[in-house]
Amino acid sequence: MSTERESALELALSESEARYIGTQKQIEQLMNGFHHLQQLVLQNQQTPLPFPQKTPISDPSPTTTSRRAPPPALPNEFDGDRSKGQAFLRSCQTYVLLCPESFSDDHTKIIWALSYMKSGRAAKWAARVFKWEEENAGAHKFLDWDDFKSEFRKEFCPANSDAAAINKLESTAYYQKARSVDDYLDEFLDLIAESGYEDPRTLVVKFRRGLDPQIQNVVATMTHGRPSDIAPTAWYEAARNVDQNRASNEAFRSTLRPPTQPSPRLSTITQAHVKPTPGNPVPMDVDANRRKTPIPPTCYRCGNVGHKVPDCPRQYDIRVWSVEDLETELQLRLARRDVVPPEDCPTTSEEDATKGFPCDNE
Repeated sequence: MSTERESALELALSESEARYIGTQKQIEQLMNGFHHLQQLVLQNQQTPLPFPQKTPISDPSPTTTSRRAPPPALPNEFDGDRSKGQAFLRSCQTYVLLCPESFSDDHTKIIWALSYMKSGRAAKWAARVFKWEEENAGAHKFLDWDDFKSEFRKEFCPANSDAAAINKLESTAYYQKARSVDDYLDEFLDLIAESGYEDPRTLVVKFRRGLDPQIQNVVATMTHGRPSDIAPTAWYEAARNVDQNRASNEAFRSTLRPPTQPSPRLSTITQAHVKPTPGNPVPMDVDANRRKTPIPPTCYRCGNVGHKVPDCPRQYDIRVWSVEDLETELQLRLARRDVVPPEDCPTTSEEDATKGFPCDNE
C-alpha cells in the first residue's frame, strides 16, 4: 500500500511540474511578444501619425497654429466572447484604417491586435500563436492581416449566423408588432446583412410582410410617390414618414380632447356631503336614522301593523278569505271525504264536528 501511494504521489508531482513548466513557457512567450510590441511602438512614435493638419489658406496674423485631428479610440480588451468578437475585430480594423502609418507591416498589426487579448479564451489563443511562432524559428503564424481576420472570425465570431438570420426571416419572429418603425428597421437591416439576401424584390417583400399592417396599407395605397417594389430604401423612408406622421397626428388629437367635467347631480351630492343643511340632510345620516327606528312589519291579509301573514288572527276567518282561498279549502275538504276510512271509524275530531262534517262510514 505504501508503494502504491508513493508512486501516485510521484505521478501527481510530475504532472504538477509539467503544468508549471508549460505555464512558465506561456508566460515567457507572452512577455516576449509584449516586449517586441513595445519596441515597435517606440519605433513608430518617432514618426508622426498621418493626420492632416488644418492650416488657414491666408492668415494676416504673424503666428499660425496647426491643429491635429483627435486620435481614434483604442479597442477594448477582448476575452473571447463570441457575441463581442465582431465588435472587437471591427474596432481593430477602424484603428488600422485611420492610422495606417502606425504599422510597418501586417505582422505588426497582428501583434498589436493580440496585445488586447489578455483573458479567457482569447488569451489562450494568443498564447498558442506566440508558441507556434517560437517553435517555428520566428515564422509568422498568419500570412497577412486578412488571414488573421479570417482565422479570428472562425474562432471568436458566432458560427452559422447566416443560417440563424435566414430562419428568423422566414418566421414571424422579426415582425414589427408594437415597436416603432426605427426599431423594427434596425433589426431588419442586421438580419439582412447576416443572411446575405441581396435581391431588392425579396428585401421589399420581407420588409412589407413584417411591417405594421396599417403602415403597410398606407404606403402600398399611396396615390403619389408610392415606392417601387424593387426599391427597398424608398420603402424604408416611406414607412418612417408614415409612422412619424401618425405619431404627430395622435399627439395633436390628444390636445383637442376636452377635460372631463363632473355632472351637476354628482356635484350636488358632493356639496350635500360637504355642507349639510337642516332641510337637506346628508343621505348617510338618513340611513342611520332609519336603522335606529326600524319600520314595523305589515300584514298583507288584514292590513294591520305588528305581524305578518303566518301570524294573522284572521287566517281562518272566512269573511276575509278570497275566492281562491275558499276554492282551495273546499277542494281539501272534498279530498278528505274521498279517503277510504279504516274498518273502525275513529271518533270525529272536534274540528269536523264543529264544521258539520260527519264520519265517512255513517
